[in-house]
Amino acid sequence: MRFTVVTLFAEMFESVLSTSVLGKAIEAGHVQVDFVNPRDFATDKHRSVDDTPYGGGPGMVMKCDCLLAAIEEAGKGSNPHRILLSPVGQTLNHARAVDLAKLEHIVMVCGRYEGVDERVVELGIDESLSIGDYVLTGGELGAMVIIDAVSRFVPEVLGHADSAVDESFSDGLLEYPQYTRPVEYAGVAVPDVLLSGNHAKIDEWRREKSLERTALHRPELLHQSATKVAELARRTYVILAHHPVLDRNGEIVTTSVTNYDIHDIARSCATYGVAGYYPVSPIRLQREKISRIIEIWRKEIHQAGAADRGQALGTIAVQDSIASAVDEIARRETSQPWVVATSAQQSAAHKKVTYADLVAQRVANDRPLVLVLGTGWGLHQSVLDVADQQLAPLSGVGDFNHLSVRSALAAMLDRLFGQ
Repeated sequence: MRFTVVTLFAEMFESVLSTSVLGKAIEAGHVQVDFVNPRDFATDKHRSVDDTPYGGGPGMVMKCDCLLAAIEEAGKGSNPHRILLSPVGQTLNHARAVDLAKLEHIVMVCGRYEGVDERVVELGIDESLSIGDYVLTGGELGAMVIIDAVSRFVPEVLGHADSAVDESFSDGLLEYPQYTRPVEYAGVAVPDVLLSGNHAKIDEWRREKSLERTALHRPELLHQSATKVAELARRTYVILAHHPVLDRNGEIVTTSVTNYDIHDIARSCATYGVAGYYPVSPIRLQREKISRIIEIWRKEIHQAGAADRGQALGTIAVQDSIASAVDEIARRETSQPWVVATSAQQSAAHKKVTYADLVAQRVANDRPLVLVLGTGWGLHQSVLDVADQQLAPLSGVGDFNHLSVRSALAAMLDRLFGQ
């Protein structure tokens, strides 16, 4: 990752770039920071980089000729993304920092005085960024903040791959409280759950505390997060597979369609704002049965005046295979969906994902989400193998783990999209 800073005061950056994580990243070659001074391109004997504003007014304005020449020099030999540090820019946030880290070369222009000639913005800038709603003497401090925030997402800078993910704002929320030794200090002890070794309980506690802290200190983030989750729900689809699934002996079978699996799952999908529900069966008579079930339910609902329940049945679209359902969703969304299988069976470790992590991943991604559930005794391994990920199985307090597919889906949708 390369940064080139156009600034009159490169010496301001020395301590920031030579210490801590950033200093190590630069020393290791993961991050490179260069400087270009606009004064080197001044054309008068005083090497002036500013002048009085046309139309009058206080202060001085940075001149366009020397500043644009410096920007051109900064980007020589590459096609950089050029950022002006300015109060009029969009405020830097976590998501923008992540996106900027994907670029190879960023040129940052540090304004001074009353600002820069507007022709600099028109001819030499791709984006204006701010670090907050306040005014600084110049753009240098903002450039330091951006370098630090963006560099954290450059591979190998933080050492641990999860360090940049498991922190405040990574999922739209503030980070949970952290503790280290000693176990007790000044009468205040580390919460017992963190000492328990039960990672599921620890994850649950951390999620709860993250929500509590966000609600207390930054409640507007909860609203933003809820809005993103609602948008994700509107691009989520459910597939209920009657084949290939397993019987109690582990053999591949095709199960029969049941009345309530069609009706109740459609109601759950409608309740949580899911875009579509695809029952799948390779048997034509079974698909016709599904259509007949829908017709009967719609007729009875119409006679009872339950319009909302009738609307839920409108999300159903029958398909003959999981592949054809996924293809139909891809055509509908004009992009390849992210397929997540759900099963009580154990999956490959690299494919396991928690509900919170799945939501966090998907709200930051444009691809639609497809949840695939199996009837009978669960999906065949071939489905799990081709899925992009597998949700961690639902579990209660005992060994009994035989939820109906209707109950399981309702719990899953509530964990994913419930408010």
